[in-house]
Amino acid sequence: MSSLFKYFQSRNEESAISKTLVYMQKILECVVEFEKGISFLLEERNIDLALKVFFRVNELEHQADGMRRDILNMLSKAELSDTIRENLIHLTQKIDDVANAANASARILIYINHTEFLKLDEEIHNRILEMTRISVEAVKKLNKMVNNLLSAEESEIRDLGEEVNILEHQCDEIHFAINRMLISNNPNVNPFLAIEIYNSISLIEVISDNAEEVADYIIMLTLAKRP
Repeated sequence: MSSLFKYFQSRNEESAISKTLVYMQKILECVVEFEKGISFLLEERNIDLALKVFFRVNELEHQADGMRRDILNMLSKAELSDTIRENLIHLTQKIDDVANAANASARILIYINHTEFLKLDEEIHNRILEMTRISVEAVKKLNKMVNNLLSAEESEIRDLGEEVNILEHQCDEIHFAINRMLISNNPNVNPFLAIEIYNSISLIEVISDNAEEVADYIIMLTLAKRP
């Protein structure tokens, strides 16, 4: 068992680990809120409500940044081995990337030409919704992985990591299908709008990419030998 894994299982509620768990929950909240915004925009065609939610995503990501800085400040002062401190710092920073992707996509969807965006084929909208929901599911699995570092067996964490990997692959395939549809079915889209549509959709897939990266890192830490 790795030293970090044992560290997670031995800390009390006042530890940096406890703050990391709360931080991960905030990241999940950010991604779930992003999904709501996508649903309001593409399913309900309620642009005003979608915008409010996307601005909320930005607020949640900002709150998460504050929590991340608090954790890093605590880690810099805690009496930890250099290995554990470095691992926790990397874990915190990698988790931050998940929320960054959701917020980056949300920010594009705030200023994008919504009228033109909503003119895209319904199948493209459906696939975007599907990819977003799978990305959220991947982050939920990741949240469970982080929480399970306190109590679960290493095999359970590895199983969750594999589930995250499967979800990421599904998102990758959907992203590929969306890009094919964008190229073949929408030749008259303004090129600047097309770039932003591509960027916003790509960032949704990056949510699952980053979730997979964190999951892989956690698995690596649980398997690492005590230094």
